[in-house]
Amino acid sequence: MAERATDRVTRMLGIVSYLEANGATPFGELAAQFGVSVDQIRKDVLTLWVSGLPGYMPDDLIDFDPDLFDEDVARLREGHGVSQVRFSAREAVALIGALQSLIASGVAPAAAHSAMEKLRDALGVEGIETSHPAQIPGEVLGPLRQAILERHAVQLDYVDAKDNRTSRTVEPHRIVSIGGVAYLECWCRRAEGYRTLRIDRMRAVEMLDDDVATAPSDAVGFDLQTRFEATVVLAPGARWAIEDLPGVTLEAAGDDVVARFGVADAAFVAGRLLSVAPYVRSVEPQELREALAVQAHAVLAAQA
Repeated sequence: MAERATDRVTRMLGIVSYLEANGATPFGELAAQFGVSVDQIRKDVLTLWVSGLPGYMPDDLIDFDPDLFDEDVARLREGHGVSQVRFSAREAVALIGALQSLIASGVAPAAAHSAMEKLRDALGVEGIETSHPAQIPGEVLGPLRQAILERHAVQLDYVDAKDNRTSRTVEPHRIVSIGGVAYLECWCRRAEGYRTLRIDRMRAVEMLDDDVATAPSDAVGFDLQTRFEATVVLAPGARWAIEDLPGVTLEAAGDDVVARFGVADAAFVAGRLLSVAPYVRSVEPQELREALAVQAHAVLAAQA
């Protein structure tokens, strides 16, 4: 099986970090450290040797000791800091927005708060502010989490999309975040069926003594079934953006790569393709091209 591009990039960045920390290292030791052959380490070092900072002039490239290389030893002379993770302003803003959505939906781990603050600090006090959903009150989220943990039913008032308020008893199974909105997957005793309820529409949540009697259903939640099949032709260097999509197949086509996969969420796939837009040769079908155009126009509008 061909090695995934992301796996190789991860290993090569690891090699740079290892050499920065340990100095000159024989290829055999690197091979054992990273679980590949000596020949693969040699290829990785050669690839790193022609990699570096944008501009790719001689002074921008990663550099190794050529004499030691001939002796199958890698010694880093200039790494240009590539072992350090760097985010562009756009990437940092996107991460902040995603973290804010998770925090607001109530499903983020505690570490999300400190991670977001570190990103904000890195952007500076004049950093871009992102909009995010209103935080869910603790008197709603707290009882739900406790009920899920202790496997108890809850009584709640629920306001639906038509602004109708109802009282219902549900057996909570799990909380999920989809598109920055928190939902409760549950069994509704009133409807006698599985339901996915928006948590921000819940009022007066109270945990009951009744035990949960139903098991979570795999069918609960949003439809993730494939809506259509897509074919995308792109440059080999951009395959990392789509090679982890479910069911994707990749084939070489001359100097390009042809990817075929099922699409459940066109907007999600369009976002992936937009990140490597200069390397995308063609996109089929029309529905995916339209989703890509929508995202591209949104980016241009944000920059205006």
